[in-house]
Amino acid sequence: MIEDAGFYWELGGAGGGKAPFLRDAARDVGEWDEERLLAYLEASHEIYTVMGAERDVIADDAWITGAGSLVTDGTYVWPTELAHYVRRHHVALLPEFAAHIRARNYISPEVPREQALAVFEECLGDDARATAAAAAATSKGFFSWYRTAFTRASAQRVFDELAASGLFAQHPLTKHIFGFRDTARGAREPLVGGAHTLLSALASDEYRNVEFQSWMGRDECLAVSVRRLDSATQKLTFRISDISAPDREEAVAALVRTLDQDPDHCLGFVIDRTGVSAAEDWDRILTGAGAQLTVWPDTVGILRDRVGDQAELADSEPTAYGPLDVFHRA
Repeated sequence: MIEDAGFYWELGGAGGGKAPFLRDAARDVGEWDEERLLAYLEASHEIYTVMGAERDVIADDAWITGAGSLVTDGTYVWPTELAHYVRRHHVALLPEFAAHIRARNYISPEVPREQALAVFEECLGDDARATAAAAAATSKGFFSWYRTAFTRASAQRVFDELAASGLFAQHPLTKHIFGFRDTARGAREPLVGGAHTLLSALASDEYRNVEFQSWMGRDECLAVSVRRLDSATQKLTFRISDISAPDREEAVAALVRTLDQDPDHCLGFVIDRTGVSAAEDWDRILTGAGAQLTVWPDTVGILRDRVGDQAELADSEPTAYGPLDVFHRA
C-alpha cells in the first residue's frame, strides 16, 4: 500500500482535523540536508499532472505551476508543490518520510510503468482513468507546441509568423503587451513595455514561465504561456477555448501554419480543443522522460524515435511530419 507524505490540510489533506496545517509546519530554517531532500522530491516520478497554477497559500505572493499534480517514488506519494514549500518556507517533512529518503541515500528509484500505473489507480480510485478524464473535462482546450529554446531572433521569427497568420502578441491598437514572467526564484513580475520586453523574457533563462495575451482582432484574445522545461526546451501553450467557438478553428489553423514554418525546431505538439487530456503529463511523454498516455487528445505529434515508448500507439497509423509521427483520435 502506498503511503501519503505532504498532504497538509491546505494541499488536499483530510478534513476534520486529521491532516496537519501547512502553516504550522513552516520554519525559519530547514533541515541540515534540505537541498538533498529537495533533490529527491523533484527527481521522483510524476504520475498525475494538472496543467495550471495555484497561489502560495502561506505567503500569497507567488504562483506554483503544476500544483495539484502527484509524485511518487513507489513507496510514498506526495503533491508536487511540496517541494516549493520545503524550499520557500522550510516546511518539515514527515519524520518517517525524511528517514526513508535518507535511507535511500537521497537517490530516487526508477518507477516502472506498471508500478506507476498501480500507484495512480490506488491514489485516484478503481476508476482512476475515468476520474482523471472527468476532472480534465473541466479544463480549457489547448494547443501545446514543444520546441528548442528561443533565442531573441527565433522568438522574433515565430511572432512574425503568428502575426502573419492573424495572432498578435501586441494589442492591435495600443501595441502593448499584457502578461507576466516568473523568475527562477518564484517571483512574478509584470511584463511592461512593447514586443522587445516579451522577446527578451522568452530568450532569457532567468524566466521559467512567461504568460501573455495573443490577440485575434481588437477584442478577442487567448492566453499563452511559455514554460522553460530545461535549458534546451520550451513549451508554448495557447488556450484556444478562451475565444468564441466560431473562431477556434481559425486559431488552430493559424497555429498549425506557424508550426509549419518552423518544423526544424519542433519537438512535439498536442491539439486538444476541449481539454479532455489536460491532466496528461505531456511534458514527460513528448520530451522522453517517460509517462503513460491514458487519454487521447485530438492530435498529438511525437518524435519518431520516441513513439515506441508508448504502447498505446502500437495499433495506430501515424502521419509523417518531418521528424514527428502524428496521431489523431479516431
